[in-house]
Amino acid sequence: MASPHHPPPGNHNNDSDDDEFQLDSDLEELGTNDFPGYFVERDSRLFHSNVTSQYPLPVDTPEQKRMNVQHRILFEIMGALYPPHCPVPALLAPHPKRQRYVLDICTGTGQWVTDMAADYQHVAFRGFDLVPFATRYPPANVQFSTHDVNTVAPWQSGTFDIVHARSISMAVISYPALLAEAARLLRPSGCYIGGEWSRMLFTLVIPGPGMNPQPIPVTQQTAPFLAQFFAALHAALAAPPNPLPPTAPLVAPLLALQPQHYDASSITAATHLVPIGAWPQHPQNLQRTGRTYRNVFREYMQSVRPLLQRKSGLPDAVLGQIYAGAKVELRHTPGLLAVYNSVFARRI
Repeated sequence: MASPHHPPPGNHNNDSDDDEFQLDSDLEELGTNDFPGYFVERDSRLFHSNVTSQYPLPVDTPEQKRMNVQHRILFEIMGALYPPHCPVPALLAPHPKRQRYVLDICTGTGQWVTDMAADYQHVAFRGFDLVPFATRYPPANVQFSTHDVNTVAPWQSGTFDIVHARSISMAVISYPALLAEAARLLRPSGCYIGGEWSRMLFTLVIPGPGMNPQPIPVTQQTAPFLAQFFAALHAALAAPPNPLPPTAPLVAPLLALQPQHYDASSITAATHLVPIGAWPQHPQNLQRTGRTYRNVFREYMQSVRPLLQRKSGLPDAVLGQIYAGAKVELRHTPGLLAVYNSVFARRI
């Protein structure tokens, strides 16, 4: 069920970058004095202070803003708050004998929960994250809490009709363990909904005569500075201490490895291509989306820069050259795009 009241990202018709990211100006500014003990300031950014979590990105206002704009872009690309053909309306239809519940794992700013709660006001929504940076004033049918995704969740087995987990791969130590915990939390025939952004950018290439264009990762030939940026990012993520997988996993194959939990015939994966920049052949709405996502990605580059400075092994001067060149390539590489991989599956 698409939600027409949710605003699209931006409203501009040219290729200027000056205004495309001016959203969510009403976000509360977080500081180290808010919720003391949860945050620490480092490299002029605000990070979580949990010593057992390897999550590397900031949790401050610029990062909240990026998350919210990216959320709106996904809504435009998918046409809904969940993947195509996902049976959310049926799963959340009012039940005469039980309350419907939905859980959002690593909820971030809580924007997905807030938007869903507006569409399904009879459903009880829960969202958790490592730090409390969702809104302090949620709708009546929403509760947010703090919790480490790598530990057992504080709800009984079979509580939820839907468990939603989006862009969690930098927070999760073991994705298979996370999927097993999601299965525990789901009621029978409930649904896991997930998705991950590829930690790479792509260009479209036609592999052969009569074949459809395919997304191919950027290379030293197509976008050398962006290729170097991703090489540095992957190296930094994989480096100790607290190493992470350099690339985000495809979740559908991981779900298929748990036939005791998930109905293999129900696993439905989809790949969503998000343009970067205003492609001339695209309609105005996609040109707007492309311009906006270009700025989202620039902000992402700023969010991971402290990580690269600490763990990529590259001198600051070299990183500066890579960043300067990558920003030029973001504007001038034709056919540049990002990839979001979504999936849903029914609980046995």
